[in-house]
Amino acid sequence: MEIGHDTKKKPGTVKCYNDTKYGVDVVDQMARKYSVKSSSRRWPLHTFSNVLDLAGINAWVLYKKVTNTKITLRNFLLQLSKELTDRSIKKSNQTIENK
Repeated sequence: MEIGHDTKKKPGTVKCYNDTKYGVDVVDQMARKYSVKSSSRRWPLHTFSNVLDLAGINAWVLYKKVTNTKITLRNFLLQLSKELTDRSIKKSNQTIENK
């Protein structure tokens, strides 16, 4: 435990959370802005939507870091979805042609 400025003892986990909660708030805000969530009462769909939202944000952060380019989250997600659907359509068309 560490003693803060207010002389209250705080566990290390609380201090760690307080130091990093800003990043969590930013990610939550980005996930709400461009989300794949739909209205459903089933918790597995909510969980899957959250995983997709976070995967998209993580991929965007890594893409910007690796390529050293400036691209908005919106444009990145649009480009990603287009590339994924194009590949899926091509694969589907090849399967149909081979039958």
